[in-house]
Amino acid sequence: MSITIGLDIGGTSVKALSLDETDTITARYTYPTNSTRGIEAFLDATEACIASLITESGQMLTSVGIGCTGPIDYQSGIIENPYTLPGLEGHSLSHLLRERLHIPIIIDNDANTAHLGEVHSHPNAPKNSVLLTFGTGVGVSIRIDGVLFRTPGGIHPEMGHIPTSVHRSYPCYCGRTNCIEHILSGSAINRRARELSHNSAEELLESKEGKPFKEELVSALTDVIATFTTIFHCEAVFIGGGMQGFFERYLIEETQERINRLLPIYGRSTIERCRAQEDAGALGAALLGRNIQ
Repeated sequence: MSITIGLDIGGTSVKALSLDETDTITARYTYPTNSTRGIEAFLDATEACIASLITESGQMLTSVGIGCTGPIDYQSGIIENPYTLPGLEGHSLSHLLRERLHIPIIIDNDANTAHLGEVHSHPNAPKNSVLLTFGTGVGVSIRIDGVLFRTPGGIHPEMGHIPTSVHRSYPCYCGRTNCIEHILSGSAINRRARELSHNSAEELLESKEGKPFKEELVSALTDVIATFTTIFHCEAVFIGGGMQGFFERYLIEETQERINRLLPIYGRSTIERCRAQEDAGALGAALLGRNIQ
């Protein structure tokens, strides 16, 4: 038996797991990203993580797959994300790790690897699907006829900055005042709740004064899903990330009702919860790594 290892690199921490040939997760490991320490320190920490997973699994490692936040050049492996991973941008993490470990290594955007992990966890997942991860930022992954959608050159499109109908008085770092990330990320939702009430988003939504706030969020989420279903005819929209529980509790039911009332030109789509949850990104990365053997 052998294992593949999947790494899910976020701005704060890295989640890792090892996956054997029967799709059993044999070990897990988490460590701080600490990207500001620079590429060599990050490589050392990653190599130590991989060594620990190999030891705990007791099996031979054949490949490593990586999911990484922000813009990633899928073909060269170069990280192009100074916003979330300062100190790692401009480096090909897959190439540098390959030089150390001497095994096949592949890297992709973390939304894509989470999408692969989620589809793996849904045996009857349709071939056309969207994955939206809501956390500090917003990740988007599109799958068409069972294949991940990429722009020419293999770059992952930053679709988290597509506009909605809800505006703020100040811009996102992308320049828009109404993009998905600026309205529906965890950071944006909590900031807006404090502006309106000085309370948490949950406290505001559970009060009588929370109705206009909920209307903003449901309207924006409906816009997002209608846009993606119109363009890509996705049959399922997976909702995940650190805000998954929040969306399930407060937004998804009403959003689904509104989506169901739209004309067929927008396509029909069902909102699905992410079953793999925190494992999704690392699981999908391991599956991605398995395919390059």
